[in-house]
Amino acid sequence: MAKSNNGKSQGADIKQNYSFNAVNDYNVRTYLLEHLRNKQKRQALIDEHQRFPRGGPTLPGTPPPLQSSVLAQLVDFLRTRPQTGKHTIVETIPWAEYSIGLLPGRRGGVVKILREKYPTREEAEHAIFKKRVKALCREYGITD
Repeated sequence: MAKSNNGKSQGADIKQNYSFNAVNDYNVRTYLLEHLRNKQKRQALIDEHQRFPRGGPTLPGTPPPLQSSVLAQLVDFLRTRPQTGKHTIVETIPWAEYSIGLLPGRRGGVVKILREKYPTREEAEHAIFKKRVKALCREYGITD
């Protein structure tokens, strides 16, 4: 099997989604890190998400009408993260109680339901958003 620039086999690169992850990393560094490193800008994004946690309907090529372009990029990026251990909403009582679960990352696996409970889907969406932003910040060395 042919070797890539980093010495690994090309099959390993494909299996690990090297190109996809490299583009995502470039996009984070180019468009999002400025907003995540600055505590006030990061808090403004979190506050905006709290007001409109589910965005709104869109047309192709247009940003969500209720979210800024930076927030839309951040939400899109967070949605493309690997599935293993990813937070998800679990409706524990229909229309009345929403919990947060952790995805197993494989088909047929069991979703681990955490103890957190929320009365609305929007509150659960926002709680997950904050967890994902915190994890992304840690990944890029942002600790405040």
